[in-house]
Amino acid sequence: MRGAKLNRAELIALALVVACVLLAPLVGSRLAIYNLTLIALYATVVISLNLLLGLAGQASFAQTTFMAIGGYGNAILTTRYGLNPWLAMALSLILSLGLAFLIGRPLLRLRGHYLSMGTVALALGTASFANASTFTNGGWGITGVPSLTIGDFSFRDPLAFYVLAWSLCAACLLAFHLLDNSYIGRAWRALSTRQEIASALGIDVPRYKQLALVLAAAMASLAGSFYVEFTHFVGPDLYDISVVLNLMFMLFVGGLRSTVGPIIGAGFVILTPQFVAGFERYQNIVFFMLLLLVILLCPAGILGRMPDARGITSLLPDFLRRPIRS
Repeated sequence: MRGAKLNRAELIALALVVACVLLAPLVGSRLAIYNLTLIALYATVVISLNLLLGLAGQASFAQTTFMAIGGYGNAILTTRYGLNPWLAMALSLILSLGLAFLIGRPLLRLRGHYLSMGTVALALGTASFANASTFTNGGWGITGVPSLTIGDFSFRDPLAFYVLAWSLCAACLLAFHLLDNSYIGRAWRALSTRQEIASALGIDVPRYKQLALVLAAAMASLAGSFYVEFTHFVGPDLYDISVVLNLMFMLFVGGLRSTVGPIIGAGFVILTPQFVAGFERYQNIVFFMLLLLVILLCPAGILGRMPDARGITSLLPDFLRRPIRS
């Protein structure tokens, strides 16, 4: 069971993304830099979700929990205890990995909608705790998070942080692609297809499930920490149910298991509301109608390549949809 290679449509999409990222600092406004930075950070979380759901087949809605650990951990350790932001980020990452390891075995024993409901409960519990606890400063959130620095150089400059955010996104994208085409990726695809068959093939199903959760938690935690460093603020609204749904929208619009899909999906969900802002009272209606249209036309996502579904790539000529031969 080999990993899927990038087809020509995905390579074209990747080339367009790279061109936009490289050209934006030269010709873009501060708003463009801000939006593209947001896309990079959210795409990183969606990559982690794609790894967990797209490769390993585990329907989790709890990525906001690990984002919250990264975000609140960074904010609390830097503003209250004066830790270096890099150290705070590392400690938050370790905490996220520890939680993923502890809850992985019992949580991932659940299947289907039971697993979905369990992770929804975890996400809702996280948002409720952040909103009610004095430790997180409740609904007021935490402000004044210090910027990342390297010596005398500060990433407070939007362009510097833009480069940092896209470096994180590119690293996670590369990790996803390498895992997809490795023995680990083949094991994940086997257990996502049928766990009984995976066990019969000698795959340690609980171990590979937990590995997927731990790696996805690491990516989400880093993205959460970087987001707080970008905005210098953390609050419960960043992790409520609407964010959970937006992450799912980003994944399915971009294309499940597509390597470049998370970036396309994040761009669609973040930028489309701005393009329809002129509709004023009907902005949300127009956005969700466009979202529904994309889902109806592309049930596998814009760059979806699931074997039993048809995405927008099915509308392209055959020479664009064929994988690149190595």
